[in-house]
Amino acid sequence: MRKLVLTTLITLGTLQAQAYDYPYLVFQNTEGTTTVLAVEQLSITISNGQLVATNADGTQSLPLTDLSKMYFTQQADLTGISNAGTQEEEVVEVFTTGGVKLGKYLNVNEAKISLKPGLYILKSKQKSFKIVVK
Repeated sequence: MRKLVLTTLITLGTLQAQAYDYPYLVFQNTEGTTTVLAVEQLSITISNGQLVATNADGTQSLPLTDLSKMYFTQQADLTGISNAGTQEEEVVEVFTTGGVKLGKYLNVNEAKISLKPGLYILKSKQKSFKIVVK
């Protein structure tokens, strides 16, 4: 299985010309988490059991044993949920990316202070959006 994954990844590096209509490459791990990388100037190598992808935005290392799928896409945001553009002063419900409700907070700032680092989905009366807590 690993040889198949390695062969596929190496082949991807040589097939850049076919990816012009799809500006992003998505890597999905066994838990369903995705990493989206711009294809432009993308270089993929394998080192010490890690897929190392480098482009203009930087370098990402992904464990080969956790990769379950990869594919090209035309959109960078696969969630269909917008980023939080403003710090709304209304009640928000917080969910994990897996859909588990973590609680209700008075506003986005209170939620950010209370949450551990990670990616979360927030829902207010007006909209749903994602936040990253660092």
